[in-house]
Amino acid sequence: MNDLERDLRELFELKARDASISAEPASTLVRRARRRQLATVTASVVLGVALVVASIAGISALTSSGHEPKPIGPPEGRGLRSVVLPHAALSYPSGWYLLELGGRDGPRFQISNFDPGLETFDCGGDPAKVPAGGVVMTVLGGVVEWVDQPRMWPVELDTTTSGCDVASAAWQTPEGDDLIATASLAPDASADDRNALAKAFGSLVTSGEPMTEDFLGSANLVLDSADSPVGPVALYGYRENGSAWLGIAGPAGSRLAGGGQIGRDIPVADEGVTMNLDAWGGVVWGDVSSAATKAELQTVEGRTFPASLIRLPQTLGVEDHQAVWGIVEGTTGDRVTTLLYDLQGNPLNSYFQTGARVTVATGTDPEGGSWELYLEPTNDGTGLGFSFTHGGGGSGCCLQPLKGDFKLDGYGSGSDEPSDITSLASDAVTRIEFEAASGERIDGGLYPVPDASLGIPQIGLVIVPSHVALEGQLVAYDASGDELGREDIIRDNPEPPGPTNEIDVVWERLRNARDAIQDYAAGHQGSLSRLNGDLSLKLDPFIRWNDGELADGQVSVRGVARAGGSEVTGLSGWNVVLASATVGPNGSVGSVYCIAVNIDEGGGANFRYGTQDAQSYDECHGGWPGLEQ
Repeated sequence: MNDLERDLRELFELKARDASISAEPASTLVRRARRRQLATVTASVVLGVALVVASIAGISALTSSGHEPKPIGPPEGRGLRSVVLPHAALSYPSGWYLLELGGRDGPRFQISNFDPGLETFDCGGDPAKVPAGGVVMTVLGGVVEWVDQPRMWPVELDTTTSGCDVASAAWQTPEGDDLIATASLAPDASADDRNALAKAFGSLVTSGEPMTEDFLGSANLVLDSADSPVGPVALYGYRENGSAWLGIAGPAGSRLAGGGQIGRDIPVADEGVTMNLDAWGGVVWGDVSSAATKAELQTVEGRTFPASLIRLPQTLGVEDHQAVWGIVEGTTGDRVTTLLYDLQGNPLNSYFQTGARVTVATGTDPEGGSWELYLEPTNDGTGLGFSFTHGGGGSGCCLQPLKGDFKLDGYGSGSDEPSDITSLASDAVTRIEFEAASGERIDGGLYPVPDASLGIPQIGLVIVPSHVALEGQLVAYDASGDELGREDIIRDNPEPPGPTNEIDVVWERLRNARDAIQDYAAGHQGSLSRLNGDLSLKLDPFIRWNDGELADGQVSVRGVARAGGSEVTGLSGWNVVLASATVGPNGSVGSVYCIAVNIDEGGGANFRYGTQDAQSYDECHGGWPGLEQ
């Protein structure tokens, strides 16, 4: 029990002793009896909770007893925010601070017009400790037991005086829970703020049963709230294990809950954003750079929804970060992109979808279930993707016009689902087949490409059962059964050479550096935290490393940083980018190439390729042109 709770207990025990005594029955009997009257009020409580979960907008018209409070309105020019907590709901001025204090047994929260930090404010009997113009109210359960017949809701909070702990109220819920509220007001608190505090208290709804999913922190600052098709959702911030976190909590039973850590590094774009998607839509939230001045959410179907940027309170201890969040409605694919813009309207995302995903074909596999083959337009170009509805998948970038009759596009496999092979084919191809090294032959399908401008008439797809090793050859045939092309499918597929000897040297150098980074991460529990200091000692000694400018024959290491989860790549863990270049005239820097490496939380590696002198993972993108030559 902290000092505030101890003081509150003493205060309300004193008030209870001074209250008028009911003539009958005995006070101890009343206390015991009232704690057993749950059955007589169950219907009204269930109805009240249902109304709260159904719509935030109706909170101000509800109370546990069914009492109709006076109309609640903000002071002139001030908007209201309505929030549902696990055991309480209320409306309050949107610029104020609501601190949810945790606990599973009943309401525990604090509201103030100043940033209170992440602990219960206690003026300790000294009015000078209340900030100038400040008002603060705490509502707690289980701090005092009545020695007299308790008061029932509605009760009033008197805020007409000033000082410290001068406004208070105590009451008991129909379920038998004892609740108390106490308020501290600075002597110079405005009449508007006093009135707003009283109205916030008057809007209070409590429930013995949880109304929302759990808030994850022990003390949580509510940052914003919104309505969704399944009910109200709150965005909140907290600190855990020395770090700041963001979380969401929706209605109880909705599964809208989760938290994400705010990293030390400022996000370049949307790599710190995550999402909770369901059949009705979903909630997207995370942290982004304060350079973003506008945000919106884009689904893979091309629909857009507004997103809010929220200033993070100083008490969370993060600078140059802000929260972003929003709600999408309607069934969507496997991800939602958070598009961010600077003050001039320029996109901050280095890689993003520029149009709706175009379905090429759909079907159902006996083992993997329903699947989709699709085109995905991005700012880098159009990618080809494949995914199982309830499994893995992904897309690559970027498609180039087909030269010839047949070309392998790519292949992928999961540990417990079928593999997939995609290829590009001319109209002359009428059948494709995967000849597995183990002897099995698996027919694939050919599907016309809806976008003729890509210069690719057909896309071939073979779905390989999980019991068949993904090793063998993919073969294309014409209408007469003659073979038009054959491509090797090898697990450790040799990577293609560069279009010139000079470029091939750089590509080989970068690929060796990429492999060395993977080996380093494997020997350091997946961490790259000490990579810069270990460049010359712990990495491949046959590679000349540096952490500065591009130099002849060297690999420059840039952007070593913790990575957040990205809706585009789904990545987390650590990022680094490697850059190298050919030699130009008079020893100058020639053609520049980069490989961005992500070491995820499971120790796996993900890569992106580009032709930039990139300084971060996101800046390296677009692929290595020249592979078609």
